[in-house]
Amino acid sequence: MSREEGILRRSSTESSSGYDVLENGDVVEYAKRRGGEETISIPLPIKRMVEDATFDLAGSTVREFGLGTDVMLIDYAGSAGYDRVTDWQYYEVDIMDGYDGGDGDEGRRTPVNPRPLDPNQPSRTRERGGGVVRLFRGELIGGTLGSKIRSRGLDARVWIKEYSGDDALSLAKAEKMGLGRLQSAWLRKVANDRKDMLRRMEDGEWMEMARRRYVDGLTNTPTRADDENLITLLELLSSRGAQFASLLGELNLDDYYDDEMADPNGWYKSLGVRPPKPGSVWLIFDYHGTFTASSYAVPSAIRRSRIPPKRGIFGWGIVEPPPLPPFRERANYVVRGVLRGMMSALATAHDAGLVHRSIGRSSFVLSSVGQDKREATSPYAVVTSRLRVILSDWGFSSLAMDAAREKEFGVRSRIFGIPGVDSYGDRDPSNDRAAIAVTEFAKAEDLHALGFVFLAMLFTTLAEPATLTAPMPATDDDTWQRLFSDIFEKDMVQFREYCANEEVWDSVVELLDEEDGAGWDLLRSLLLSRERLRDWYKDEDSGVEIVSASGLLSHPFFRLKMSN
Repeated sequence: MSREEGILRRSSTESSSGYDVLENGDVVEYAKRRGGEETISIPLPIKRMVEDATFDLAGSTVREFGLGTDVMLIDYAGSAGYDRVTDWQYYEVDIMDGYDGGDGDEGRRTPVNPRPLDPNQPSRTRERGGGVVRLFRGELIGGTLGSKIRSRGLDARVWIKEYSGDDALSLAKAEKMGLGRLQSAWLRKVANDRKDMLRRMEDGEWMEMARRRYVDGLTNTPTRADDENLITLLELLSSRGAQFASLLGELNLDDYYDDEMADPNGWYKSLGVRPPKPGSVWLIFDYHGTFTASSYAVPSAIRRSRIPPKRGIFGWGIVEPPPLPPFRERANYVVRGVLRGMMSALATAHDAGLVHRSIGRSSFVLSSVGQDKREATSPYAVVTSRLRVILSDWGFSSLAMDAAREKEFGVRSRIFGIPGVDSYGDRDPSNDRAAIAVTEFAKAEDLHALGFVFLAMLFTTLAEPATLTAPMPATDDDTWQRLFSDIFEKDMVQFREYCANEEVWDSVVELLDEEDGAGWDLLRSLLLSRERLRDWYKDEDSGVEIVSASGLLSHPFFRLKMSN
């Protein structure tokens, strides 16, 4: 998308609004002195960004905040990396059964377990990814912006990620584009009662104001219009219960890099970390706290034991924490609150045509509607209406059809008998069964990964160890994958027997057994979503339906009667 660019000249004695466009040309630097005048080279936004606005109604992918003027860093929260996980699948092809050596699935494929080359090696491997993402807590200030946000009962805190390194920068790009599309689709769905606002968004007014923000800040031009847009966005995200970490914009550090007087030691003194590297990308998100499903996946009794002790009313003695809520109340919170919230968050993305592609326990933030975000992960939390489940970390996301075009994706889909995009050419995807299957396979991979998250949440948070030090069966993702896929060969009956033999899981197994095994049926639908799609593609008349996140929201397991 081309854009108008110009050079603005302001006399040092003129007011901040006295600008004239002198010429079109490339931008060189944003400020220099020439005699008695200050010359500022600034990219000007075009009047309408309709094409871009279609995929970013709120202008979040072009909005830039100034450090210290718009955003203040509060503290350093840690760093995150990522692993490349490879699941190895070996199979034999019966060349006498019609296999022609092509990319289709004309021959019979039989999975081979254990691995034929070295049976002692696991079928899943992990490789540490390159690049680092540093995490910071911050706050929106920006003149009166912060006070206006707080005056409307909103949270001015923000979550900030710094991406450095080539791999991390590619994650930042994907996160920006993915969230721009997701937010736009969500806004169109939930803001139907604000048609004038949507019209202005579609016309590119929000994007124009967002694009101007950093420039206006440099020239002391008021940013009231974009401030109001930001507040409106935050109000919608809060009141309409958005289930994704919303992108607000990017932190522009040009002023810091260009300041010859800047002291790098200030970062160590204030935040205890090294200063940012040139070329790094800083993305700003709305704030939901730092507690993920991974930190929540601990038996309630153990989480209760970690509560700091309190003294009595006059400082005498130690007061024990109150007893845990009844199992059924905690189970209701986990099933109808946490698990259904995860499913709903994924359904929102899939309905927008987006796939996450890195679903895990750490992908879900468990937050609260209140200011204290720790409330959601308390061992006493049982009120689902106060819970917000947020799907975050969109660095590997893409449109489902774009994911289907990747070579590695085609290799995985062919294992399940679904041809890659390159094998069916340029046929009309809207009426092509193979095209439908391959895009649904991208979503099925998300559902498959979500199945292992569900296993982890159920068999940790609701586990009942005999003592706080009693050993627990392994519940990490790789163990669940090995048990279900390799040892029990995706047989849910055998897998259930294994779980039932562990006394610590007795209550969980009983819960999953209710309503004719509704819980096991939901787990089967998720873990075998790719196999079910294969069956749908193979036989048009089989009556098999494609599993979807939105469809599973009405699953009987989410409607279990949890009251005693």
